[in-house]
Amino acid sequence: MKLLNVEAVLDQDKGITHARPEIITELDDQTTRYAILSHRWGAEVSYEEMIGLMKMEEHEREEIRQRQGYRKIIKSCEQAMKDGYKWLWNDTCCIDKRSSSELSEAINSIFRWYRNAQVCYTYLHDLDRPTLPPR
Repeated sequence: MKLLNVEAVLDQDKGITHARPEIITELDDQTTRYAILSHRWGAEVSYEEMIGLMKMEEHEREEIRQRQGYRKIIKSCEQAMKDGYKWLWNDTCCIDKRSSSELSEAINSIFRWYRNAQVCYTYLHDLDRPTLPPR
């Protein structure tokens, strides 16, 4: 499964481009501790947009940063970092939908990926403040 590197995503969002690790990395869902982000429909960010963000022209990058789907990824990465997770999975940008075999494998594995995650975040863009469950 492909996972977002939380620290690399947050660095990229801040414009930090020094020798950072890859934004998306292939890891084993059974041995890796990761958070997962529930799906929400809207202006999402695709796999190719996520990995190409820093190579884009500034106006293209800004258009993506304005999307609710991008804010969802950034806020989830911030929460994952606070909770001690280095990896985050989100279906919209962790699956390369240009590859029919990757898409098929993801569809067949998605239940297992949710089951193996340590925590599942739900991003509710219409709330003014985060609402966390009691621990």
